[in-house]
Parts: sequence; C-alpha cells; structure tokens
Amino acid sequence: MGEQLLQFIWKFGLFEKEGARCTTGECLEVLSAGVQNTDAGPDFSNARIKIGGTLWAGNVEVHNLASDWEKHKHQGNMAYDSVILHVVRQSDCEPVCSSSGVPIPVYEMRYNQALEERYHRLMSSQEFVPCRPLLKTVENFKLRMFLTRLAVERMEQRCERITRLLEAKHGDWEAVFQRTLFRAFGFGVNAEPFEQLAQSIPAACIAKHRNSQLQVEALLLGQAGLLGGAAADEYHAQLQKEYDLLRAKFSLSPMPSHVWKFLRTRPVNFPTIRIAQLAGFLHKNQDFISAVLAVKVVEDCKKIFSAKPSEYWDTHYSLGHASARRNKILGEKSVERIAANFVAPVMFAYGRSRGQEALCDTAIALLEQIAAEQNSKVEGWRGMGINPQNMLESQALLQLKNEYCDRKKCLQCMIGKQILEG
Repeated sequence: MGEQLLQFIWKFGLFEKEGARCTTGECLEVLSAGVQNTDAGPDFSNARIKIGGTLWAGNVEVHNLASDWEKHKHQGNMAYDSVILHVVRQSDCEPVCSSSGVPIPVYEMRYNQALEERYHRLMSSQEFVPCRPLLKTVENFKLRMFLTRLAVERMEQRCERITRLLEAKHGDWEAVFQRTLFRAFGFGVNAEPFEQLAQSIPAACIAKHRNSQLQVEALLLGQAGLLGGAAADEYHAQLQKEYDLLRAKFSLSPMPSHVWKFLRTRPVNFPTIRIAQLAGFLHKNQDFISAVLAVKVVEDCKKIFSAKPSEYWDTHYSLGHASARRNKILGEKSVERIAANFVAPVMFAYGRSRGQEALCDTAIALLEQIAAEQNSKVEGWRGMGINPQNMLESQALLQLKNEYCDRKKCLQCMIGKQILEG
C-alpha cells in the first residue's frame, strides 16, 4: 500500500484515536495533524501532539514501514530534525533517530481495514469512473457543491494559462485577448491554426485597419495562406490586392495553407467562413476588449458576436465556389461556445489580475446561463444518472473526469474522500 493513503488517513483523522499509543507505550493525543507538504521535506508541518502528557509542536513524517526512514536516508538530513512523530503502518525496526542522534517517537497507526479495501477497489476499477458502483452513496447536495468547486478550479486553470501568456506578451492585454479570441473561433478542429494565425499578426496591424471590413478579411485570409493562386473571381482578386499591400506594409509572412482542416468539416465550419465571421466581429467592435468586459449576460454576447461577414460569403463557403444563399452570421450555439471558451476565461483572468472580483463572478455566472455541452464524457456521466443542468456543471464534470477520475486521484477528490470514509 502506498504512503498516499496513509497520509490521507492521518490528514483527515481517520485513524483510531481512542487508546492511541506510541510504540514505546506513551499515550498519544493528536491536537492538530498539521498542514500537508507536497514539496521536499517532512510530510506534514506545524502539527501539535501530546505524547505522555507533554505537548509537542513540529513536523510529522509518514511511512509504510518504519525502516523506510533509513531507506530514504532521513537520518542524515537535518531537514527532518524537526520531526516530532514518525507515523507508520508497520513498525519493523527500532525507533529511528534524527541527524543528531535523538530518537523519534513512532506511532503504528490503527484504522478501519474497510477503508483500505475501498481504496484498493477504487484503484483497481476499470469503470468509466473508479467510484461508479459506489457513487450512489454520495449525497446529491455534496456532489453539487463539489461540482461548483471543480468549475472554479477549471476556470482557474484557464486563468493560469492566460496569465502565462500575458507574461510572455509583457503585459499586453490586447495581444492576449486577440490570441484567445482567435483560438475560440477555431471551434476545436481548427483551434491550433487559428492560434498560429493570431501569433502571425501583430495586434496593431488589425487595429490600424479595423474601419475596413475588406482589409481585415484580406489580412486574415492572406495571413492564413488562403488567398494564393490565380484569383477565382473578382472578390478574390480584391482580397489579394489588399493583402499584397498590407503584407508589404507590415512585412508579413503568410502561414502554409495545408494546416487548415476542411476535410470532414461541415461547410458552415470551414476556416474561410470562421475567418470571415471573425473579421466581421473585429470590424464591428473597434474596441473589442471593452465590448467583451462589458458583457453581463449571454444575450450581450449574442449582440456583439452577431457581426455579419461580407455579403460575398452569403453565397460562398470558399473562394470561387458559389453556393445557395445562406446567412453566415454566427449561430446561437456557436456564440455560446465562444462565450464559454473565450469571454468567460478572459473576463475571469482580467478580473483576477486587476482585483475586480465582480468580473470573476460574472464569468462564472455566464457559464450557468449556457446549456450543458454534449460530448462522450458528459454522456458518460449522464449514463450514471448525473445530468448537468448547464455549462458550469458540464465543465465541472469534465474537470472531475480528466483531472481526478482518469488519474485515479481519489484521495484528492471530495467524492472519493466521502466514499473512503464510508
């Protein structure tokens, strides 16, 4: 059995406290288990323990076997001289000593063996989630509370990525917003190429030409490498002419066109259409950062992202290939995905960086207004009777599945904790 379970038992006080004694016979009373340390050094710091009536304050080290102390060479490491108790599953040697030769009290921890059995059952499970057969024992109220916490955790992870990007861009929020926005317009299948496109165009280039939708389209399609070859029609020729001027003006180098995915992609999701929609948004919202930060509800997102691409795209999905007339304004579901994958994360990150908690609250509230996403993992949860009510909850379930269940991190999961405690 790994030390992680023993640390879990110690941390949450799941051992038998009545009649607890050290291996040398002194009565043991744990007033505080301490704070778990995930870095180098003793496993728990700032513990408070009474041994034989004497109060001790210091660190605690947890091992499977008492002999692991010397196996890990703690006896010669002064970082472990502050250890006041050695907690073990099995005492298989004499009490160990600090680097100065002082004996360290040993507690052979006693606990309900059913807890250990439940743990092994979780670790050996091949179910969609390890605790599937036991999940019904978890109170629905506690489950919903944990989902809210997981949704915030997922948002904070996204916030960290945006913060790292902000540092790389030397505090340039416009560049950060642009890169995150472009990636969202990739709608998964073309997210990477869209992010490359954002990186290839300095934000200032777009800012100088936002007044002309034609020029913004030419800049984006040209940089995407989608304007090459002989002009297929008059509009294609116009775009090429505008891009040639902009390319020379800003010393730009276009991306290779082969990175874009058209195959097995619905025409409405073609990169050409998404780029035209993005150009419409950038043209309509001259100060798009302010427009995004002003969002209060999902309906606001629908207003700012309802920008119409150039009229040419009403009858085209790609350059030079006419099609039946169809309005190419972003649909409601597409806007909701952008709200979830762009608006909410950047709003949360911006609010955190500026100490504006109201923006963080708005970002979380936006996810509560959007219908739960539909994918295989969310459907897996539905098959277990857990039906997310909105995007906030479906994002939380994805976080739970990806970061805890798939990694068998049951000891760090509130649901796993309740199941283990029985």
